Amino acid sequence: MSLQNYRGFGRDAWLLVAYSFASAFGGNIAWFIFPFYLKSLGFDYTNIGVVFSLSTLAQAAVLLFSGPFGARVGYKRTVLLGVSMMFLGRLVQVLHPTLWMLALGGVLIGIGMALESPSFMALLSGEVEDGKRHYLFSLSSGIGTIASALGILVAGFLSRWLSYGGVFSLVLVVIPIRFAIVLFVRPVLERHSRGLNLDRNLLVRIGRFALPGALIGLGAGIAIPYMGLWFNQRFGTSLESIGWLFAFQQFIMGIGMFLLPMIADRFGSVKTIVSFNGTASVLIGALPFSPAFPVAAVIYILRTILMNIVNPIWNSFMMGFFEEEERSTAMALNSLAWTATFGVGQYVGGVLFDMSLVWPFLITAFLYSLSMVVFWGFFGRAETKGYKPPSA
Repeated sequence: MSLQNYRGFGRDAWLLVAYSFASAFGGNIAWFIFPFYLKSLGFDYTNIGVVFSLSTLAQAAVLLFSGPFGARVGYKRTVLLGVSMMFLGRLVQVLHPTLWMLALGGVLIGIGMALESPSFMALLSGEVEDGKRHYLFSLSSGIGTIASALGILVAGFLSRWLSYGGVFSLVLVVIPIRFAIVLFVRPVLERHSRGLNLDRNLLVRIGRFALPGALIGLGAGIAIPYMGLWFNQRFGTSLESIGWLFAFQQFIMGIGMFLLPMIADRFGSVKTIVSFNGTASVLIGALPFSPAFPVAAVIYILRTILMNIVNPIWNSFMMGFFEEEERSTAMALNSLAWTATFGVGQYVGGVLFDMSLVWPFLITAFLYSLSMVVFWGFFGRAETKGYKPPSA
């Protein structure tokens, strides 16, 4: 395989890639600056955890039905509805920055994300044949990851001249651009008239992906939302330096995503996922014992790249187990497992970081490692000769 596999995508596929860029750019401006924005308003880790968790749990609740909703109403319409909800939530957070209004805005954002994400993935999946799906998924994720780095750099740079709230409000300019891009995409599945049968076979197939995803979500929720604050508190690192750190690892990860499908073609998706995520699990456990910021920075960069670079391979591998009309539901319920536990982890992490700057990382490392044991147990034979997946 070669980079030639990235050629030949249609107009709508490239529009969806552009959407990934705009989404990640604006989303990471908000993601990076939001904890500092909340800290500047006088909230402690526990209060920040409440705001994070309510948003994520709202997302989890809507993910229960957003997959079938998208299949019935239309994936394109559902994406547009989700983007509109996210804009309304960010508007509330900018205009009324009190604790409970921030939480309300987060709930609206969570609902929007639950509607948008599964239907977007279903739209993307429908733009290419199975053999090249992981290349389109990796292209979309790679471009989005590079956009994430740019968003973080912009947020860190502008914080020198603007207030945290001023930087945060920039996302209100980007979200309408996302809406406009989707308007030009031709729907893959405009309406799906017959109901989706959530039988035992389908639920078992989803559950095999959801369980390891839930363990990762719980571990990620405990540690990852607080990384910027942790670097600042542990090493006294400036916001601009933290921004450069996060941006650098996003750039490297984005470039790596273009190459990873070729690694997966050679070694198999399952081995690639387990080896990368397994190594990341060890690194996150070592992070709190770093003696200085440069050491911690290298460990964090490697950990983040290894943990996240395989996400498009994971998603593409999962889509191969489901039919067209099942895909948004599979993605939604799989996301539900990750999101619900991530939301719980955010609150737990807030409480733990108020008590210790070490234990959250050790707990996360254990949960990541356990997830890979479970994933290998379910799919270790998935790419061996003669294996038939649970959908067969």
